[in-house]
Amino acid sequence: MAFVVLIAAFAVAAVLCALLLPLFRRAFLVIPAARSSHSKATPQGGGLVVVPVALAVAFVVSFAIPGARPDAFAWSLTAALLALMLLGGWDDLTPLNPLFRLVVQAAAVGLALAASPVVLTGLIAIPPPVLVWPCLLIGALWFVNLTNFMDGLDWMSVVQFAPALATAYWLLAGPAQWISVLCLATAGALIGFALLNKPPARLFLGDSGSLPLGLLGAIAILMVAASRGAVVALLPFLYYVADATLTLARRILAGEKFWHAHRDHFYQQATVRGLSTWQVIARVGACNILLCAIALAAAGRPAAVQLAALALGVALVASLLRNLVRERA
Repeated sequence: MAFVVLIAAFAVAAVLCALLLPLFRRAFLVIPAARSSHSKATPQGGGLVVVPVALAVAFVVSFAIPGARPDAFAWSLTAALLALMLLGGWDDLTPLNPLFRLVVQAAAVGLALAASPVVLTGLIAIPPPVLVWPCLLIGALWFVNLTNFMDGLDWMSVVQFAPALATAYWLLAGPAQWISVLCLATAGALIGFALLNKPPARLFLGDSGSLPLGLLGAIAILMVAASRGAVVALLPFLYYVADATLTLARRILAGEKFWHAHRDHFYQQATVRGLSTWQVIARVGACNILLCAIALAAAGRPAAVQLAALALGVALVASLLRNLVRERA
């Protein structure tokens, strides 16, 4: 019965977004800029629908499933996600001071982490203990921002987060936790959003969607790492982490102003070389689905098997990155 309810939740989230998002298409127009992969002004701010729909569906469904009722962590995470959604929506409307953005992001991430059962029960131990909070805060902040950086191509966030969050649902033992219900509802909401974001996009997610999506991804990684291991938690998101981190490192080493808008990500270089959006998305999507499959196969296996899975995942992502920067249309 619970499984049927959850599948229905996934479908309802998808349908609600598909119905509501067209009403939002006259929202904030984004003018093509340095980091843009589009050539004409297009509405953004889809996150102002995707995030509330996912949260609403998760709360309604959770009351129908024993053991998935919202707790203090659920309410704290909801407040943090909504804060990032509003911050991103504000920034979509008018650019904010980077320091102000970072402070609000840190406060929202801290609010979510403070009530996390992983932190409260000490399931993750980083010696010395005083480093636990800074490490988790910096890691989650980086994931929030790298998600924002990577959301620069039609369907990019969909092909990353829809399979990854659906995988997180299974890895978190189904309906046993509220966070797993939210992951599944968000995956469904993204499928509904995909109808308007398919190339050529008629609506973008915007910072109002990418920032809270990044926080949910970071929390999902943290929760899965505590129960299934860091390797299994990281694999579904490995492409995003690799592309964003290597791009940042390359720009820093080159002495560039890395905080400025750019088109240096691997997937962006591919479009500059002539690959179509569909060609890039097909490659990234296939890689992400394979990474999710590897994570599911490695869950619960001995450490040696998980390390082999990580090596396979790294090889897969490295092959994709090489393909993106070398192949021409």
